[in-house]
Amino acid sequence: MDSGSDSDKRPRFLVVTVGSRAAFHTAVAAALNGLTGDGDPGAASRLVTDVAGPLPAPPDHPEWHTVAGRARRFLDRVVPDAEVRHLAAATFPAAAGALAGALARRRSGDDRLALVLTEPDGPRRQPDGTIAAGLALLAEALGDTPHTFTSRTVLVYDRAPLGPALVAGPYGRRRAPDRDWVLAADVAVAFTDWVQLDYASTALRSASATGRSLLGEQLAAFLDARAGARWGLHYYTGSVVSGLIGDLEEHAARGGNPVLRGPSEHSLACGALARWQLDGAPFLVVVTSGMVDEFRGTLANLREARARGFLVCADSPEDAWFPFQGTVHAAEDSREVLRARGVPFHHLDDPARLEEQLRAAYASFEEDRGPVVLLATPAVLRAPARAEPRRPAPPPPRPRPVLTVREDALAPVMDLLNRGPDRVLWQCGPLDAQEEGLVHEIASRAGVALADSLTRPGTVARFRDGRPVPYYLGTLGLYGYSDRVHDFLHHGGALRPRDEQCLFFLKSRIPEAATPFSPRALARSLRIVQVTRERAHLAPFADHPLECDAAAFLRAVRARLDVPDALRDRRERAIALSRDSASDVLHTLPVRPMSANYFFARLGAVLDTLVRRHGYTWTGVFDVGRGGLSAIRNLPRTGPGFSGWYGRALMGDALQAVPALALTRDDNVLAFVGDGAAALVPDIVPTLVQEVTLNGHRLAGHLSVFRLVDGGHSVIRTYREGRRAGPAGRQTQVLHLLEAEGETDYGGLTVTRRVLDDVDHDELADRLRRPGAVDLWTVPLEHNNEGDGLSLLSSLGWQRDRLPDLAFGMARRPGPRPAR
Repeated sequence: MDSGSDSDKRPRFLVVTVGSRAAFHTAVAAALNGLTGDGDPGAASRLVTDVAGPLPAPPDHPEWHTVAGRARRFLDRVVPDAEVRHLAAATFPAAAGALAGALARRRSGDDRLALVLTEPDGPRRQPDGTIAAGLALLAEALGDTPHTFTSRTVLVYDRAPLGPALVAGPYGRRRAPDRDWVLAADVAVAFTDWVQLDYASTALRSASATGRSLLGEQLAAFLDARAGARWGLHYYTGSVVSGLIGDLEEHAARGGNPVLRGPSEHSLACGALARWQLDGAPFLVVVTSGMVDEFRGTLANLREARARGFLVCADSPEDAWFPFQGTVHAAEDSREVLRARGVPFHHLDDPARLEEQLRAAYASFEEDRGPVVLLATPAVLRAPARAEPRRPAPPPPRPRPVLTVREDALAPVMDLLNRGPDRVLWQCGPLDAQEEGLVHEIASRAGVALADSLTRPGTVARFRDGRPVPYYLGTLGLYGYSDRVHDFLHHGGALRPRDEQCLFFLKSRIPEAATPFSPRALARSLRIVQVTRERAHLAPFADHPLECDAAAFLRAVRARLDVPDALRDRRERAIALSRDSASDVLHTLPVRPMSANYFFARLGAVLDTLVRRHGYTWTGVFDVGRGGLSAIRNLPRTGPGFSGWYGRALMGDALQAVPALALTRDDNVLAFVGDGAAALVPDIVPTLVQEVTLNGHRLAGHLSVFRLVDGGHSVIRTYREGRRAGPAGRQTQVLHLLEAEGETDYGGLTVTRRVLDDVDHDELADRLRRPGAVDLWTVPLEHNNEGDGLSLLSSLGWQRDRLPDLAFGMARRPGPRPAR
């Protein structure tokens, strides 16, 4: 009923209801009538509604009267002369037409859209996409009429039960109340909130707005110049950084840069490290006050990897008196922690000098010492970008000087390659495309065996471009080394004589994790060539340390390569004689729960079939634990993967990196995580669901996360049990609660949870080829200390393919029992 004229000049607040039930529109009109009190001389405003007949009476319920009384107390003082116009329609197109008509008839006055309230038809939950399309129609009809669509101003009253995922979205969702007074009270609260928070505070909000942030604009421009659309934005929100994050998200959307979130601040650093290692992608990580310590030891791993990017950490003003969440003040100084870790940092504390301070930060970035931490005060975070047009992007970086190999240092190395021993093994660090091509060409021409490492698996791999690599032997590392690598370097359980073989370490500082050998063996029993461009990384035990770029070294080797056919033939025979074997009997036994040996042998066969027959490629993610070791050792890789064993071997880091990798790669991602590592870190599934279903990311390939459950910290348990005849104790126990099996469709991403107690070859092969799907496998395993390169002593176990005499010498028979 229209109770007034549209010609009034008073402010008019528009409320739109959309739904097929007349009772819904009537209940809303009753609520608005209770707020406006039409005909009451002391009322705040008038109501004009499309609901036919007399104005519906407000509910008669004590709680409603409390809500309405307090709302009117506020509205009568703040908007005493406002009119409320209620437009009711069955559909969004009809509502848009009614809205356009109401605005066309209005000759003067101040129109504002207050609320949009909708009740979907039937018991089904209305998808966000449908609501967004309807709101787009309303926005078109509104034209220049002020309006905002937020979770406070758009309320969806679903009659369906809650869905499988709950998230704070762009619209407010309610379960439709079954009592009219509850719906009326909710509408009254929403309307009064809008008046106070949106309408009455408009002047205050516009006065405090700052526009684009100078810090965000500058950092984005710098990274654009160096990496274009490759650099990634990683953030975890906070009050003081929310404006900066909003600006950077808009910039990323325009430039096509990935926005990669995670379930914790720590996970952001893990994802940034993984993308840097696999894709060379720089990063910009933003976190709020007090969170600089949340990066944990991963900060050191980023530094060790020389990962390029910025970590923006909000902080308090330096002169604040014991500030909340501050880390730079009289009682503590996080800069000292960063200094001790060797991490470059800059304290951005003066908006007037921000551009000067950023130039110093850019210089630190170019020094290639790893991530640059920026501790930014609130004043700096709020500093607005300049009004003049955007300045040109920073100049491109200066190219790094090429370190060429000296001829006198190269000569003995070429002698080893061209006339040296029959056994030459190269362990390769991270390789770019040019370096990888040179390595494989040299290996083929010279009969060189190749191995990757525990910390950088897949730099060379069993398959390349879908074809087997005959000179790839496997992994060499502190743990998880391949039996074939061991067989190549050892005879009779001991290292072969020093003059019979040579080890090359390419792009490596040869850390302890790179080999299972003792310092004495490295210094006295092995002949070692090392190639690194870092003088500080030259190992004291290297016989031929070469300080140069890997590409320069490889090009020089290729140009001087002159290996006699007979020597190459002997090297190829030595490679062929090293057995590609699991070298245990456990991998053949289908006991339940499965052994790690059996599970990975079966899964390896599945992957071998997929690669050979279907051109399957995959990126491996290997967490710290027995499961990760076994996966690195036994599965046929097709390229580089990410290992949590890198650097400080932080359990859970690999799992936390999964979302950043799965959402930015074009191939399949398979992650292997023990129950111990999984128990240390947050669940990644909500992040995956949110990024795919709400934030527009695409899962191009298949993602499988294999959670390997044996109820304990297996590597520590093996260590303890290998040194004492008894149980490892409670310290190695991990209680794992098995999740129920099932499949859930989250409206754009299907997540399947399965318990895998055996490997059905064909079924698993089919599931691993489903693009865009997520499989979470719980794999119950029985703990054992057998094989899989857990220690050099395992090479003497009775299950080995060849058992050297040394194994019998170590087996001591118990002596006679002493007399009592």
